[in-house]
Amino acid sequence: MMMPANFSAVNAEVVYGGAVADYLPSAWTAESVKRFNSNIITLVSNSFTGHLLNATLGTMFGGSWGDGATLFGDDGSLSALYKVGRISTGESQTFGNKIMTTLGLASVVYTLGMKDAAVLTVKKVVDVNGNKL
Repeated sequence: MMMPANFSAVNAEVVYGGAVADYLPSAWTAESVKRFNSNIITLVSNSFTGHLLNATLGTMFGGSWGDGATLFGDDGSLSALYKVGRISTGESQTFGNKIMTTLGLASVVYTLGMKDAAVLTVKKVVDVNGNKL
């Protein structure tokens, strides 16, 4: 016996009480989309923050600024951020990777401007015997 072409669609309506389109709009609101996008930007920013801080503030407060160390790496250029593996001796990234690195660095600037910086602290401090302090 052959089933009609739309049997699975009819079965989904009968068994599950409605199509995905019936409940998805109420679950995926504009606030959900905004939160999702903000979280993606924050996650990307978290992976690039260390690189940008090492190239700028790390150089400035590292104790060797002015003794040959320059911001952003070689001769003050952005080359340290655009090398494969982000090491000064690495090869240059491809064009697509440079675009993605630029977007990652821009996400750091955006996140720093839009959110409070988080301070990582130890929530559970114990002594050498394991007793809570």
